[in-house]
Amino acid sequence: MKFNISRGLKEKNRISGKIAKLQKQVEEFNTYEEGKIPDLSSIDLLGQLQEEWAYLIDLKTKIAMANIGIADKLIKLTEAKAELAFWNQFRNSGPAVELTEKSEYREGKYVMIPSIKYSSITSKEILEHRDRVQKLIENLQDEIDEFNQKTLI
Repeated sequence: MKFNISRGLKEKNRISGKIAKLQKQVEEFNTYEEGKIPDLSSIDLLGQLQEEWAYLIDLKTKIAMANIGIADKLIKLTEAKAELAFWNQFRNSGPAVELTEKSEYREGKYVMIPSIKYSSITSKEILEHRDRVQKLIENLQDEIDEFNQKTLI
């Protein structure tokens, strides 16, 4: 059966779910009490499971081969998502220069003293990086989606 990468990816997810279900069933129906007939045969289920694994391997191989044409975009997308995660968790920032006070122990007591904090990368720049990377991700995803719609496996 020929279909596009998008459909292949949906099929891959469907088959992965079916495999998970079959794995549980093989284990569940593997043992049964003497004199009772199991609802399903774990041997038959294992045969189905092995067929699904073979199909999944073939499908993933075809998808990987078809994706050669956009491998660079897939890699860029993965790394852009990692960069966005970095900027989203970045907490050590503020204005370029921030005047604050901090408590210090001096001569037997705590006193508030002026403090100046500097941020090499400001909060505003972090937001700009987030926006830049988010746009890159969206553009790459659009290009990948278009490729996946047009490319047959």
